Amino acid sequence: MTAPPLTLRGVALRSVRAHPVRTAVLLFAVAVQAACALIGLTLVEGVGDELSLAEQRLGADIAVYPTGCLSKVDKARLLMLGTPVDCNRKRSALDRLAYNDDIEAVTHQLYIADTLPSGEPLWIVGFEPETDFVLSPWLEGGPGWALARGEAAVGSGVASSSAVALFQRDHRVTARLMETGSALDNAVFVTMETLGDVIRDSVAAGVGAYASVDPGADYSAALVRLGDRDRRQAATDWINLYVRKTTAVKSEASLAGAASGIRGHLVATAAAAVGVWLLVVVALAVVQAVLMNERRGELGVWRVIGASRARVARL
Repeated sequence: MTAPPLTLRGVALRSVRAHPVRTAVLLFAVAVQAACALIGLTLVEGVGDELSLAEQRLGADIAVYPTGCLSKVDKARLLMLGTPVDCNRKRSALDRLAYNDDIEAVTHQLYIADTLPSGEPLWIVGFEPETDFVLSPWLEGGPGWALARGEAAVGSGVASSSAVALFQRDHRVTARLMETGSALDNAVFVTMETLGDVIRDSVAAGVGAYASVDPGADYSAALVRLGDRDRRQAATDWINLYVRKTTAVKSEASLAGAASGIRGHLVATAAAAVGVWLLVVVALAVVQAVLMNERRGELGVWRVIGASRARVARL
């Protein structure tokens, strides 16, 4: 019986069958390298995400308060996440912030307070989800939250419940913040749209203190993020000089140092990811070189019988 003609694929298959140990070692090496690369890159990506989240949790670079409101804030409690104070002014005073090129983002917060049965104030923080960068990193479920109108998020110190009562009206709780170690742990967070409804409920409940507050036009604090944290002092001085009736306070040097350290770790993490890829490439190159060295005699025979370079390369 005449044997079928020998093809390049047939040669490769016969080579595999003729050297089972070599084939097994090669497959094992490739599998180990792929597994190491996958595990390494997964770990690097996870560490990078955690470091990025840690940097976001440091909060704003600068907090801007109406001058009359900042005097009511205990400086020991002043945080770059926003510090509740029962005071507000018109946002139009902040229009000049748009002229500072160092400022990358601005988000507003507006504070009002209900009274608990114990007599303690329950802070209600109105915020802007579309511009917020200080509260969302503290969500238990991570950034990416979305509150519908009438819904609320609560701090870690607020009793666990499916709803929270604000001025005698229940609001469904759909998110919780992790512990921040500040007054925000006992606060309730709502969108500016929902805050408008809460203010109307306060008036209906006989509390007229917030009747004239407009969540769309007023603010209690503006939190500023800079493109370059090293420009904190210059940006703070500029705001205090050119933005009238406001006082800007920069984050502590320790926070800036922590942010710089985190950015350094992020760079190292990215370098590690590149290193993993290079290691895989080098390892595959070594395996290929060893394989080609072992097959050098076989390929030499093909060259002797007149096989072209292209055909040898395919083998």
